[in-house]
Amino acid sequence: MNAPLISVIICTRNRARLLDLCLRSVLQQTVPRAQYEVFVVDNGSTDNTPAVCAAHADAGVRCILEPVAGLSRARNVGWRSAQGAVVGYLDDDGQATPGWLAGVLAAFQDVQPTPAWAGGPIDLDWHVQPPAWLDAPLQECLGALDFGDRPRWLEMHERLGGGNSFFPRALLAELGGFDERLGRVNNLLLSGEETQLQRRIEARGGRLYYHPDIRMRHDVPAERVQPAFFYRRYYWGGITDTLIRRTLREQAPVAGGLSLPTSAAAASPHLAARLGRVLRNVLAAAGAAGPAGRIRGRIYMAYVCGAVRGHWLPTNLSPVS
Repeated sequence: MNAPLISVIICTRNRARLLDLCLRSVLQQTVPRAQYEVFVVDNGSTDNTPAVCAAHADAGVRCILEPVAGLSRARNVGWRSAQGAVVGYLDDDGQATPGWLAGVLAAFQDVQPTPAWAGGPIDLDWHVQPPAWLDAPLQECLGALDFGDRPRWLEMHERLGGGNSFFPRALLAELGGFDERLGRVNNLLLSGEETQLQRRIEARGGRLYYHPDIRMRHDVPAERVQPAFFYRRYYWGGITDTLIRRTLREQAPVAGGLSLPTSAAAASPHLAARLGRVLRNVLAAAGAAGPAGRIRGRIYMAYVCGAVRGHWLPTNLSPVS
């Protein structure tokens, strides 16, 4: 039997109901089933996840158990177990559109040079009506992404969603995959493994490619439209960004000459703007910008607090409960 062209990897932990919907969407693609394999990396689930996987076994879905919690660890288990030359990740709380993998084949077979990372739009599947303060920038925190209806190369400041991403397997092997010091572990909202990987890819000349047909829907439950979720998420976002910079500096000698500012002098042109932004958000958080502005100001200040705390944390937070 020939090896599949694409390996679809779904990393999951205790989301059995959503996983079932996710798998159904992957198994209903327009490309022939023989061209792609599908497997689940069960990251220590204690719910009905094994039964969900077993229900799809006849469709060729494999399940790999990785009991040590950590999304980056599960992703690395995934690409190391993959048979396809292209490996892709779909969030377990997402659903792929029918032409999802057709878009992937178009990106990797028709585009030159071969993308180092390909992905596409992420639409939000709301359980409840989003509140007025949850504007477009904050929706990006929930996964929202759309660069339009035309395929194109992304600029360095643009990003793709890690839960809707495809890579040449050989590239992940060359880079060692995802940094397991970063990424979700249990309920720890640390992230950054995708951002760090993007920086490493770009440092060696690789580019990201956007294709509108690589489209998915991302589940947004009611609890994720509450201010408390965003306060916690952005606090850990601040920690994450600080740790990313530290881990990248550690890897800079082997990352193709990655250039990062390391001195106060390098950051000084932006210092006044940053202090001004902090002051504006302090005032907003105190209520000077109305109810919506107060929430957004507090979200920003949660990020600042996290960024400050990140300087005193170890780069490996996996032991933290």
